[in-house]
Amino acid sequence: MARALLRRLLDSHLGAPGRTLLAWRTRGQAEALFASRGLTVPSRTLASRLGERVIRGPFTGLLYPRRRGDIVHAAKLLGAYESELHAPLERLIDRSPARVVNIGSGDGYYVVGLARRLPVAEIWAVDPDPFAQRACRATASLNDVSARLHFTPRLDPRGLEGALRAAADGSVASTSATSRLLCVVDCEGYEDELLEPADVPSLAHADILVETHDFARAGVTGRLAARFARTHDVVRVEIAARAPKHFPELAGLPAALAAGLIDEFRHPPQAWLVLTARAGRT
Repeated sequence: MARALLRRLLDSHLGAPGRTLLAWRTRGQAEALFASRGLTVPSRTLASRLGERVIRGPFTGLLYPRRRGDIVHAAKLLGAYESELHAPLERLIDRSPARVVNIGSGDGYYVVGLARRLPVAEIWAVDPDPFAQRACRATASLNDVSARLHFTPRLDPRGLEGALRAAADGSVASTSATSRLLCVVDCEGYEDELLEPADVPSLAHADILVETHDFARAGVTGRLAARFARTHDVVRVEIAARAPKHFPELAGLPAALAAGLIDEFRHPPQAWLVLTARAGRT
């Protein structure tokens, strides 16, 4: 909660310099935590062995170098990161969305991974962190998907509606049952204001995968589930435990280091909602 308040303060009073300062500070804190647990060298060694490519899950083959502050890099490469979402993601990908908006795109793991899996989709990457924006652009370039990505630091509900409706040339296109939309959202509690169908009508046609943050906004998971119950099938996905024994690449490491490399450093209570639009279902 304190970090969210600090982010809003810097954003409203200092603008871009404040965002840069906060991003640098936060990534430095993450690096210090990682080093304190002795994970820096094992993570770097594992990434080198894997050629910095994801080896399991929906984004297998994604070239994904480690960036400053990414303390779950090894988990991403191994396919352990958010593995609860692998099956839901495959189902959402199978629905062939024509447009994807990733709010909280970070260094590009989801947005570039989805761009690789959806080769004709228009993709929006949204993140206020200037370091994340730079890293995401680099990740997109490494994976040859830059031409289809649109980058922006933030979207309010009005901006999200525009992103869901805007065609690649900037014109307005109709959101129809034959033009599916996908929103992937991880924005530290702002999902409560952003995902409001009354303000973003195109959400009625959009599949939504949202990480909810009840520790930042008490009750947000329940509110979103109720908000979309009339238009979407709602599935709540809970955080599951990880076991190093399921990842042969960790064999031989001390138990604490192996467990640390697949730790996602989460703040409970936390879950995901998979909201699948019923509109125009075939």
